[in-house]
Amino acid sequence: MALMASLLIRISALLVAFLAVCCPASLAAPPLGKRYRVGGPEGWRVPPPVDKEMFYVKWASPITFFVEDSIEFVYKNDTVIKVSKAGYYHCNETVGVGTGPVPKDGSTLFLLDAPGFAYFASADLGHCADGQRLMINVLAAEPPASSLAPAQAPTVAPSPPQPSASSFPPGPGPAPSMEYSAAAGGSFLPSFARAVLSVAVMVLAGFV
Repeated sequence: MALMASLLIRISALLVAFLAVCCPASLAAPPLGKRYRVGGPEGWRVPPPVDKEMFYVKWASPITFFVEDSIEFVYKNDTVIKVSKAGYYHCNETVGVGTGPVPKDGSTLFLLDAPGFAYFASADLGHCADGQRLMINVLAAEPPASSLAPAQAPTVAPSPPQPSASSFPPGPGPAPSMEYSAAAGGSFLPSFARAVLSVAVMVLAGFV
């Protein structure tokens, strides 16, 4: 038994090592939510003057954001910070909420880790005033696609009604009795037998 257990442990260890080398994705942690690039292919930028108030509103409106999704700001010679609601509407914040130094180029990724409204803007106050700001509404975590509807109790077909005694037609009456009443002077013998017996008695009486 000890030899068999040791052999099974070795086989299991070799199988895990094989999966780790050949199929690392199968052992990796499941990915988080979806990732969106703010502003589309052209990235994070100052919107056109004629559309500065609605540019990023139009970009975000077709998307439903959930907790664990992430948004990526890709920009050049610009900045992005997470701001408060007042900072979004008044464009008066240059330091992000809970963020460190703001890079001037590259990309910044924000994880949407809580439901509710989230606000972002360029740390350049002039760019913010020109419409380079974003407000999104984050919903609670998206339910998994494999979730099933609640199971319903099986429908039980009603049992057929059981027939009662009164529903059956009356059966035949009791069979006629083969006995004869002694009070009426009858006998247990059939009429023919009685006749034969009477003849025999008369014959014997004639010989006496």
